[in-house]
Order: sequence, then structure tokens, then C-alpha cells
Amino acid sequence: MRLFATFFITSLLLLFPCTLSSKEKQAKKPKLERLSTLHKNAMTALKNQNGQDAARNALLGALSRPGLKDKQRADIYFTAALLEESLNGVENRKAYLKQPYDTAKFFNKLSDMYAQLRLCDSVDLLPDAKGNVHPRLQKKTQAMRLKHRRNIFGGGKFYLSKKDYKKAYTFFDLYCTYQGTEKNDTLLPQSALWATLSAFQEDNYQGTIRHADTAINHYDSITAAILLEYKVRSYAKLDNDSAWVAALKQGVVNYPNHDYFFVQLADWCYAHRRFDVERKLADRVIAQTGGKAIHYYAKSKSYLAEENYEACITYADSTLALQDDFADAYYNKGISYLNMAVISHESSCKDADNPQYNIDKQKTLDLYRKARPCMEKVRKLQPEMMDRWAPALYRIYLNLNLGEEFVEIDQLLNKKP
Repeated sequence: MRLFATFFITSLLLLFPCTLSSKEKQAKKPKLERLSTLHKNAMTALKNQNGQDAARNALLGALSRPGLKDKQRADIYFTAALLEESLNGVENRKAYLKQPYDTAKFFNKLSDMYAQLRLCDSVDLLPDAKGNVHPRLQKKTQAMRLKHRRNIFGGGKFYLSKKDYKKAYTFFDLYCTYQGTEKNDTLLPQSALWATLSAFQEDNYQGTIRHADTAINHYDSITAAILLEYKVRSYAKLDNDSAWVAALKQGVVNYPNHDYFFVQLADWCYAHRRFDVERKLADRVIAQTGGKAIHYYAKSKSYLAEENYEACITYADSTLALQDDFADAYYNKGISYLNMAVISHESSCKDADNPQYNIDKQKTLDLYRKARPCMEKVRKLQPEMMDRWAPALYRIYLNLNLGEEFVEIDQLLNKKP
């Protein structure tokens, strides 16, 4: 028993130093390289055109160190941008020497460089304790951007040709965002145009809006109207109603021949029961363009909503004079006559012995007769929309005592699932 205890204690003594040694090793942390050393390594990588990725990653990894000053952080971002620029230069040199090179990497390194420069500016422009701003690197970051701006445009075109609209937008957005002092920048309108279109393709609605106005101001009315339409659609997707309405009004005023703006704004007026505004809008566009069927139809529809059937019919006729297959105009006209017939019947003389009885009856029947060809035309133009014309024709045929037509429409309604 004593021998066993001695062996056990001796074993513990042998194990204990090992355990302490293991903990000591775990407690030791790798020594952090000084920032000056990291920057020195970065300068060496830039000089040798080798090891830029490792130098950049080491620098950016130092951002998490506690107690880092804004000046130091800005310097890290700026040096990282220089390393990205160097990597772009490597691919550029290969292209110049007609060696195989990575086109995507060539452009992406510039995009990464711009990203580091943006972070550099965000720190460099922070106010000090007294609220004052003393940027040190702003001129350098601006100079680096301008130096590569044409290649940024080229990157947008490269990804646009690949139909990679997300990346194309990134480059065109950069080109538009960071402008120089050049007065006649011929690439800016193209960049704004393609940035807007690329963003819309990717459902990037904020991006669509961002440069749309720049493009609109530089292009012909046809292209500008399309761009403004994308802007309007983007506001709708973002549920920005006030901006949506304002952009529609801008479209109606500036591009009256682009029907989208009028149709959308007229529908908005109708939904909000602003019928007088809707009609004034139509009158304005008619005065500017000479008038289209949709402009007169909008007035017809608004009068129908106000139960002004005579005016509704007048503008339905104006609509049909310009477009004789406008089903909705036939419907407005037909339903107006039908409603007038119902009103006529309700207010007619009910005494069969009174001479006024036959006069009122004929007046009512005449209204049903006028409603008939309109609703039959709706049926012909929209046969699949039976709910729209079948009940109306049922009532018309019944009141006109048209047996064969009434039976046919009655059977149709009864077959309806």
C-alpha cells in the first residue's frame, strides 16, 4: 500500500510540471508587428511588385487593434489602395507585353482601390476633438481616382458586355460619383445612362434613381422619357408616393407624347376622386399634342364616375373617333345609355291612360336601343370578359323584348360556372 502511494505521488510530480508548461505555452501570444513594419513591408511589396495581397491583408488586419488613431487608420486604407493599384498594374503590364492576363482582375482591382480610397476619405474627413476637419490625404485620393477614371468606365463596359449588370453598375456608379474638373466629360452621360439601366435590370431602385437625372439632362426627349419612366417605376417600388407623383407630373409636362406618364397620373387622380384635376390634365396634354384617344377616354371615365352621362358619352365618342376599337369607350357609352334608361323608366309616367305614358316609354326604349350596339361591340372586342357585357345585354334584350337574343344571353349566364 505504501509502495503504491509513493508511486502515485511521484507520478503527480512528474505530470505537474508538464501541465504548467502547457498552460504557459497557451498563454503566450504571437507578437504583433509594429505598424511601421507593416507599412515598410507594403512599400517593399510595391517596389518589388510582389506580395501585395499579403501586405494588404496584414495592414487591414491591424485595423482591429485597440487605441488606433484616425490618422493611422486613414494611412492603412490609403496604403491598401496603393497595393490594389499595384495589382492592377501587374495585369496592365501583362496586357502591354501581350501576355495572358486576367481582364476581370484588372478591372476589379481598380474597383477595390476605389473602395479603399472611400474608406480612407471617410476617416480622413472626421472632425477632431474641437470639431475641426483637417484632411491630409484628400488630394492624393482624388488624384488616384482621376488617374484611373477612364479604366473605371472601361470596367463598366466590360461587365455590361457580359450582361453582369450588378458589376456594371458598380463601375458606372463610381465614374459618375467621382468626377473631376473636366467641363466637357463626354463619358459622363453614357455612364449615367448605363448606370441607370444596369441598376434597373438588377431591381436596384435606389441605384436607378441615383444618376437618372444626369442622363436625362444629356439625352434626346425619347431616351430621356424612357429614363424618367424607369425613375417613376423605381419610386413606385420604393413606395415613395410623393416622389412618384412629382416625377409623373414632370413626365406629363416635359414628355406629353410618352403616354405612360399621363395614364399613370390620370389613374391616380381617378383613384383619389380628383376628377376635375384628371380632366384638366387631359386638356393640357390635348393642347400640347393635339389629343389621343386615351386623353379623351380619361375625361369620359371621369364623367361616368360623376354620373354625368351626357358628358361621358360625348367624350366616349371623341375617343372612338380616334380609335374605333377602344372597348372601354364603348363600355362607357353603353353603360351611360343603360343607366339613363333606368333613370328614365323610374321617372316615367306610370298611368297607361295618360298620353305622357307612351312618350316616356318611347324615350326609355330609345335609350335601351342606343345602349345595345355599344354593349354588343364590347362583347365582340372582349368576348372573354362576359361579366362586363352579359348582364347589361340581358337587361337590354329583356326591355327591348328581343326574344331570340334574350334566350341566348340567358343561357350564357346560366352556364356560367
